[in-house]
Amino acid sequence: MRIALKIAYDGRSFFGYQRQPDRRTVEGECIAALRSAKIIRDPKEAFFRSASRTDRGVSAVGNVIAFNTSLSAGAAIGAFNDRVRNVWGWAATEVADSFHPRHALERWYRYHLFSDVPISAMRDAGRPFVGIHRMESFTSDPAPGPMTIDRVDVAREGGTLLVDVRARSFRRSMVRRIVAAMSKCAAGEVPKSAIRKALQGTRRDFGMAPAEPLFLMDVRYPFQIAAILKPKVRDEWRSIEDETELRGRLMRALRGSVADAH
Repeated sequence: MRIALKIAYDGRSFFGYQRQPDRRTVEGECIAALRSAKIIRDPKEAFFRSASRTDRGVSAVGNVIAFNTSLSAGAAIGAFNDRVRNVWGWAATEVADSFHPRHALERWYRYHLFSDVPISAMRDAGRPFVGIHRMESFTSDPAPGPMTIDRVDVAREGGTLLVDVRARSFRRSMVRRIVAAMSKCAAGEVPKSAIRKALQGTRRDFGMAPAEPLFLMDVRYPFQIAAILKPKVRDEWRSIEDETELRGRLMRALRGSVADAH
């Protein structure tokens, strides 16, 4: 059977997500844990796949991996958490053999901006990004053609601005470049017209926000990946009763580690 497993991790503990032969990465740690727990033998044979390859320093609350195994979802997540380091599996479900985690309905990223920029100015700077645009100025990858950004929302929590960006897919460093452009526009350093021109295809480098305050919050599919609360996420979290509480705890723990660094 094929299992989809939702994972959280502090990106600062790894040298990026994608496997590398001489570096500790999220993907490499997940595969090592799955092998050690005898959940899979070979990642190719088990059709191991990931939903998103987050940049070095970027954390996740709800990234997704998938693999074939003879274990049930509950058994797999328990064995995985017993072996893995600095990654926490917290939701799992059996999926169809045709399931590929990259084929998602939506990805949701949240950037924590430690700034006193007015929230109204940040919201105004984010409006041009919503819709179908040319994104060459907002990624270091080759442009795949026009892309759709579904939503850009800004809220304030204490002294932190939360910038939420949602889309079906993203390219490398896209959210960090969007946040950088929004921040400069909100601070009056670049006009909103410059962002509009860049989204029409005029190349411009607005810079790139640091990676550490960025979190992959969730990857959404046409079905739920149910939280499994009995296997440990962390020992002190065994009393958690529902997915909302678990997600909140994970978010606060990861966010706290980043906030301390700022």
